[in-house]
Amino acid sequence: MKKADRGKMPLRTFALIYNPNSGKSKGEFLASQFAKIWEQKFPSIPIELYPSKNAAHFGDLSLSKYRNGKSLIFMGGDGTFSLGLSALFNASKSKKLQHPIGLLPAGSGNSFLRDFGIDSFEKATQRLLEAFKKKQSKILDCGKFEFKQDSAKKTRYFINIWALGLISDINLLAIRLKKSYTLATLLKIPLHTPRTYTLNTDKEKKIYKANFIAVCNSQFTGGKMQMAPMANTSDGRLDAIIPCVQNRLALLRLFPKLFSGKHITSKDVLHLSFKKMEFGVIPNTPVMVDGEMDTADYVKIEVVPRSWKLLLS
Repeated sequence: MKKADRGKMPLRTFALIYNPNSGKSKGEFLASQFAKIWEQKFPSIPIELYPSKNAAHFGDLSLSKYRNGKSLIFMGGDGTFSLGLSALFNASKSKKLQHPIGLLPAGSGNSFLRDFGIDSFEKATQRLLEAFKKKQSKILDCGKFEFKQDSAKKTRYFINIWALGLISDINLLAIRLKKSYTLATLLKIPLHTPRTYTLNTDKEKKIYKANFIAVCNSQFTGGKMQMAPMANTSDGRLDAIIPCVQNRLALLRLFPKLFSGKHITSKDVLHLSFKKMEFGVIPNTPVMVDGEMDTADYVKIEVVPRSWKLLLS
């Protein structure tokens, strides 16, 4: 194991890039433990550890190690995974990543890997090691988010969820207060007013007076919330969940159903399956990208099908 800088899966050095503050500040310990297991299983395949200093540094590390020919493993939360993949996709001209990438969940939510039956760091470790041994990987989609921010054009990529409206408002409050998502929900809903959005998709143009718009590549968000039960990470489409509940009490009653996915049966919750979507928003609208907050003045979202490989059995 090295904590230093130095296609064929078995011939490439692996770089484990991780957020040391993840896993309730146990990131350093978890990375070290994984590296020890790796060295026991694959003593002839080097693995190097790279702790990130901040979000931008995580992206920089991901890109530099990928360009240096190393195979990557990201450790952190869904937002951390998104930061690493965004750095790679933004630098890729082909819009497809050649080498499989491993993911180790050590964040607060760890939603994305739940689609594959993984709900713990230990299960993820086992499945990743097994995949490498058997040379297995899964070809997956991701979402591309193009937006304007203070007149500048920007692009981010997401593997789990993109959202605005009540969902992003709740997430922002939870981050600011350093409190639970549930408490932030209870504080935000009594003050909530639905907003009007004019959505252009590859199927139609329509106006919605919605509580939020959640665009999902995978099923879960916020940990165990099954926001989009119908979502499939490799179907070449994204799924938008759009609640249009006008009564605050009814909205409060709806939120617990997100954990079971039963909210989707409500007549006030709409579902759109699409490849492309765009719409205008007011300047500096808060948006959530895989749990991380950003702002946008205009939104364009599209699926990037079969664009990356997940190192997973």
